[in-house]
Amino acid sequence: MRERVFALTTGALIIGLVVFLAVRHSPQVHRVKSTLLKETSLIYRVTGKVIVLRAESPDDIVAVNCEKVPRITYSKVPDLSALTPEDRKKKFIDLILPSVLIANEEVRYIRKSLLGITLKLQKDIPLTVREREFLSSVLQRCRANSPEDVLVKAFPVPPSLVIAQSAIETGWGTSRFFLEGNNLFGMWTFREKGSVIRARGAEVSLRVYPTILESVRGYLYTLNVGWAFEGFRSQRLLSLNPFHLSNFMDFYSIERDEYVRKIKRIIRENDLTRFDSCTLSDNFAR
Repeated sequence: MRERVFALTTGALIIGLVVFLAVRHSPQVHRVKSTLLKETSLIYRVTGKVIVLRAESPDDIVAVNCEKVPRITYSKVPDLSALTPEDRKKKFIDLILPSVLIANEEVRYIRKSLLGITLKLQKDIPLTVREREFLSSVLQRCRANSPEDVLVKAFPVPPSLVIAQSAIETGWGTSRFFLEGNNLFGMWTFREKGSVIRARGAEVSLRVYPTILESVRGYLYTLNVGWAFEGFRSQRLLSLNPFHLSNFMDFYSIERDEYVRKIKRIIRENDLTRFDSCTLSDNFAR
């Protein structure tokens, strides 16, 4: 009886081993592995839909709750100059904060995709067609030679710093460039015709953006790629403290050190760091 049990057990083990090896090395499993290695893309994209609004008056600006900031941006902005300074600042922040958070989220998704691609390359795992196209596009746009170079550049900027600079450049939403061109950061262009605004009394044109979100994207791109902000980018890898990072924004303005002091003063006096922890929501209700 004991010998029979032993024989049955041994036979079951052998059959199990054969089945295991057959499954492990079956063409189907190889196809699964092939799919994982060659066809599964690690490209992450923002899935939340951005709603574009027109604000004809300050009353059209959606009030923002920091814990659930709606995914909205504006193609038309109102003149805030008639408001009290306190109300003007509140409306201005409500106007631009969603776009700041959306643009930063987009940068994070680019970074997340690059981290996955870098891991694949390190492990000699073939990239998908989509990953190769994505990598080529990002390297070209960021003027980089490797994913590692882009990872230094693809990094969000603290909202408090973004808000402070836009407040300086637009006079808290009252400048002509902001009202006529959604230009939050005084971004200029070499183009003399087309979607530009000619500065009065100066040989320079400023960019016109279709939405506030496009203006923020342009600003982030400048900080993440421009040669003048290499120091800013290297320090950003070490700290996201806006007061520290402000020290490396002196090349943004001809005012140099005075411009840095302005940024810090606006952040401090308006407690803008409270917006650094705001989060986006997929729900929108007016």
